[in-house]
Amino acid sequence: MELELLKKDEAFEKTYLASLPKAKRLYLIRKQKIKDYSLIQSLHENRNWPINEMCSIMGISRSAYYKWLHSSPSPKQLDKQHEDERITSRIKEISNSNNSLFGTMTMYYTLRNEGYRCGHNRVYRLMCINDIKSSYRRRSRYNYIRSNAEHTAENILNRDFNTTGPNQKWCTDVTEVKIPTTGEKLFISPMIDLYDRFPVALEVSDKNDALLADQTLENAHNAYPEATPLVHSDRGFAYTRQVYKFKLDEYGMSQSMSRVSKCIDNGVCEGFQGQFKDMLFILYPNITSKEEMRQAIKGTLDYYINHYPQKRLNGKTCGQVRKESLEQNEFTQYPIIPARRYVRYWNEIESKKKHQKEIIIEEIKNNPNQIGMGC
Repeated sequence: MELELLKKDEAFEKTYLASLPKAKRLYLIRKQKIKDYSLIQSLHENRNWPINEMCSIMGISRSAYYKWLHSSPSPKQLDKQHEDERITSRIKEISNSNNSLFGTMTMYYTLRNEGYRCGHNRVYRLMCINDIKSSYRRRSRYNYIRSNAEHTAENILNRDFNTTGPNQKWCTDVTEVKIPTTGEKLFISPMIDLYDRFPVALEVSDKNDALLADQTLENAHNAYPEATPLVHSDRGFAYTRQVYKFKLDEYGMSQSMSRVSKCIDNGVCEGFQGQFKDMLFILYPNITSKEEMRQAIKGTLDYYINHYPQKRLNGKTCGQVRKESLEQNEFTQYPIIPARRYVRYWNEIESKKKHQKEIIIEEIKNNPNQIGMGC
């Protein structure tokens, strides 16, 4: 009896469970307990083995077994189970449609927009149980080529990425994408509105030249001819030309530039580019030519605008927020919530500075003559 019971149960490895996320681990433990209870019931009915001994061998409480044996799911539990199955089915459909692009929160916002009543923890649990994971970001290496600037601007934006309405602050940059099979490159130049992360313009070119930056600015102006935003960029050669400055002045726009080697100053555009390329290669994994890449970029842009809900926008897509903002006089505010780890980091820095200053002041008070001689 002992050999057979332990043999049946040996597949349930505790070392394997320890490496799993909590939601998956609890699900498997609960599932295994039901299997063990069913095994004891089957062996007792078919072979007349005593329940007490089987429970003792398998390390199961006898009362827990009898509780399971005489219990039946309540209507509320059945409703929850059916709802979980319905939500899981939709999650799998969405994941299959976009090659597992969405993580937990994006999937939650999508379900909520479709009318499903569920929390993000429930979505996480169901995705975790069914091994549905978001695809990971691809890493790339970039080579920086130094250029002589004709014109530079101050960092007026100063990492203040909050706005009270659309078309107040725009940011731009250029990034490259490679065709996986051939290694050929295309360059993407977006112009992002900091209010709703909406790409007011996005151009694609075979070359990273001045024409690409000029075309992006011109198309953004044509889309919103009345807009006079602050345009922020890095100090790339395309943005430090006098011609680019003249165009900004002609359109009534002001210019801001990141500090040297401080990509965080243009963090929103940098983040958008990384996110956009993630979506591009997840939605279109089998690109083989430049023409296919151009079509994929166009499809990804449409998907980002119309089908990609964002946490900062309260689960709406940037296209929804843009449409709402253009139809009303008062704009809904979407402030950026500071990341706790960054706030904690800077608080620790300030605390250390304050402590160091107190130590110096204390040393001066205790040894005024020695400090003076040292000076």
